[in-house]
Amino acid sequence: MTVATEQQQILVRKMARALARGGLVHAYGHCSLRLDEQHFLVCAAKPMGLIQPGEAGTVVPVDGALPEGVLGEVRMHQQIYKRRPGVQSIARFLSPNVMALAALGLTPKARHGFGAYFHPQVPFWS
Repeated sequence: MTVATEQQQILVRKMARALARGGLVHAYGHCSLRLDEQHFLVCAAKPMGLIQPGEAGTVVPVDGALPEGVLGEVRMHQQIYKRRPGVQSIARFLSPNVMALAALGLTPKARHGFGAYFHPQVPFWS
């Protein structure tokens, strides 16, 4: 069985807390780190800003059932890692600001840079 090193555990915890400090997440979301071709480490199943130093994530197989306690949405990570061997890390987040816009049926306007790919705005699916 693949085991995450302490350095890998620390990295995933730091990723999670950085997303929270940046205001990109609130109660929902998670991040993961590829460990090898068949396994990845996902952060603890709780709001990322509440993950404490020393709190372990869970090693998840790329193929197979999710370990007990791992959120169902982590299946998306499995599928991405399975189909994209070059992907080394994933962050799934639900921005509080974007969620507020979605509740109003709105999307952010494209301004510059990568946002220009979605001109004139990001599609909205209801």
